[in-house]
Amino acid sequence: MTINLEDVKAELDEIDQNLISSFNILSGVDSEKYSGCINLAEIGIEICGKPAILTVGFPKNFPNEIPKFYDSNNLFGDIPHKLANGFLCFTRNESLLIDERYPASILLNCLEKVIKLIEDGVKGENKEDYVKEFEVYWPSILTIYAHIDTTVLTVRELNLWNMKVDKKHLLVAAEKVGLLDDTINNIFGLDVGKATKYRCIYLPLNEGAFILPPVNKKWSFADLKGNIFSNLSEESKKEFNRIVNRPVKGVHPIFEYVIVGLANSNGSVSLFGCGIDGNIINLKSLKKKGKVKKQIHPFVIKPKEANLYPATIKRWHPEYIINRTGGNRNLKDKHILIAGLGSVGSEVAMRFAKAGVKKLTLVDFDYMAFENVHRHALGIDQVFLATDEIFLERPKVWGLKAEINRKYPFTEVEVHLKSIFTIMDEVNISKNDIDLIVIAIGSPNSEMRINKKLLGLPDPPPTIYTWVEPLGIGGHTLVTLNGEKEGCYQCLFKTNEELPIYNRSAFAQPGQDFSKSITGCGSVFTPYNFLDSERSAMLTVETGIKVLIGKLNGNPLLSWKGEDSLFKEYGYKTTIRYTFSSEALNERKYSYKRNDCSVCSNEGVDMHRQ
Repeated sequence: MTINLEDVKAELDEIDQNLISSFNILSGVDSEKYSGCINLAEIGIEICGKPAILTVGFPKNFPNEIPKFYDSNNLFGDIPHKLANGFLCFTRNESLLIDERYPASILLNCLEKVIKLIEDGVKGENKEDYVKEFEVYWPSILTIYAHIDTTVLTVRELNLWNMKVDKKHLLVAAEKVGLLDDTINNIFGLDVGKATKYRCIYLPLNEGAFILPPVNKKWSFADLKGNIFSNLSEESKKEFNRIVNRPVKGVHPIFEYVIVGLANSNGSVSLFGCGIDGNIINLKSLKKKGKVKKQIHPFVIKPKEANLYPATIKRWHPEYIINRTGGNRNLKDKHILIAGLGSVGSEVAMRFAKAGVKKLTLVDFDYMAFENVHRHALGIDQVFLATDEIFLERPKVWGLKAEINRKYPFTEVEVHLKSIFTIMDEVNISKNDIDLIVIAIGSPNSEMRINKKLLGLPDPPPTIYTWVEPLGIGGHTLVTLNGEKEGCYQCLFKTNEELPIYNRSAFAQPGQDFSKSITGCGSVFTPYNFLDSERSAMLTVETGIKVLIGKLNGNPLLSWKGEDSLFKEYGYKTTIRYTFSSEALNERKYSYKRNDCSVCSNEGVDMHRQ
């Protein structure tokens, strides 16, 4: 429904308000200048005690969509958050709740924000916002996808490749560290061996540098050079000169790129780039008779045609991506070993990669199978490794490495198609090399053996055991070796001479057979679905992150409870522990510990180290 502005005007007349002194409805809308608006009005307001006029644009969906405000007569000059067409960017839509019943009130609430924005700009109180919003103001005809670590504050040369794709130029820049060729091919489909290479220099400006962006006029070559070099330290200028005086090989000779880093007071860095016509100059050579051609940077000698090609910078460095997309920067140096890559372990691996850990070591000797597909992180395309030359069943570790490399290429993945016991015999396991171990084997006997081995080491990493119970009844995550020895996997299995040992954390009563088979003994499995494994994985990763960043104390046993309707339908019985509420389970998360544990008590630890 399109609202009638006469109704808005009438409502304003009825409201006791003093923001709008006049409301004149305009005829005709310049759709290019007032994009997305179907009606316009000029309103009289006061700015810093003086009368002023604003243009208000009303979108088709107003009042379900907020109005737009314009300084169409340029009364306030250049101020932050004002674009070249006079548009005043005063809010993000998601930060404002709209009550469509009162259109005039919506207009007034928005106008309050606009007046404050203008007055702050006129008084110069928000000029720092120019720096924070610099990228918005920077005009661009090119886009550079840049892998730049803005935490490194040195002038340096980057690799930059250009390839024409579908009549457009694909420009990719990257730090000259590590092997990124495969990553670039994976992300952009760009073969750097076939692309044209250019010289590109990253110039981080001095901390506190203030530059007015080109709001209503384009920068000249002199503007660009002056704004950069007036805000570089002497050491940065010397490093720039060292770079441009080095011999240049293998790059396009008559075009240069620069990317500039402008630090903000909030700790972030605005980036803007530019392509510049370059120089090839004939110089006399003493060693070689005649003349030699030398590539001279345009900031050293201005070319006759010093055309500028402003570029938007779109970042793909992990430091930026992780921070921007909700990852945890505290994980960027962490190394996690995951043993067991079934339905739970595979999801744990994918989620830790998504969280931004530096390295994953994956250990499993099993192969992907059709039967795994609907509760595993890998899909049916990872069951086989098939080419014209080979056809193999794919090991789970290979499939997960490929999937993580494809989705999260900045996480290093090391794989071992072996048993975890073999790895424990071959590799020195300590906190110096591994920050966290996750055991997702789902075999109590094997996990008790692993627990004993780890408790016997001089400096074992924190270790988490995770498993799922049948038919959606629940799952568990046990933290061990997190700053203390007391509380381990063996503590869950209290010996009783009258009864067989059983897992005291279980929600299912012991002695029940949950295994199912579809085609005989070769197809035996425990019934649970992907929701159960994913829920356990999420609990494990959330807990693991807390351990890694020091936000979790001791060695708790954490459990999630599912519905028991299907469980009971099959005639199975639950334990008393299942009757506890989630709050009660959390309160008892340390009560599983045993002072007489044969493994983690002081006596037990000493015995296993002998």
